[in-house]
Amino acid sequence: MNVKNGGGEIQSEAQFANFVYQMEIFSNGTHLNSGVFFRELPGQFWAGYESQIRNQWQGEDRTKPVDFGTGGLYNRQASRKVIPSDKEWFTKTIIANGKHIAIWINGFQTVDFDDEAPDKESARQGRRLGAGVIGLQGHDPTTDLSFRNIKAVELP
Repeated sequence: MNVKNGGGEIQSEAQFANFVYQMEIFSNGTHLNSGVFFRELPGQFWAGYESQIRNQWQGEDRTKPVDFGTGGLYNRQASRKVIPSDKEWFTKTIIANGKHIAIWINGFQTVDFDDEAPDKESARQGRRLGAGVIGLQGHDPTTDLSFRNIKAVELP
């Protein structure tokens, strides 16, 4: 699947609350900005938690991500390290279980986060523990990302 241009989003039909989600991603440009949204309100773009896609860091230091960095949890916790480079496939794994969210890039844990915010309908305004769709973001006119081997499983 290829997501180009923006702003917009491709959303799943299925909804997930507690889950494991994994995919492979390829950035077809330099420092492109996109994301994977989850626990999102159906039909509302950019209204869930966002696992950032942005293979950019400050200077030569991959531990200093730009704009939360690939594998970061946007507006909550920056990626510990930007693992992937542009124009190469990488694997992203997201696990959401109750208030706990963990993200891995190529097997390296980039985020380990407990959301202590007040409960809200939208994860953009607070904590959302209920089920929602998963969305692939077309951030802006430069967006050009490829996705493959997309898998999701609901946790008990």
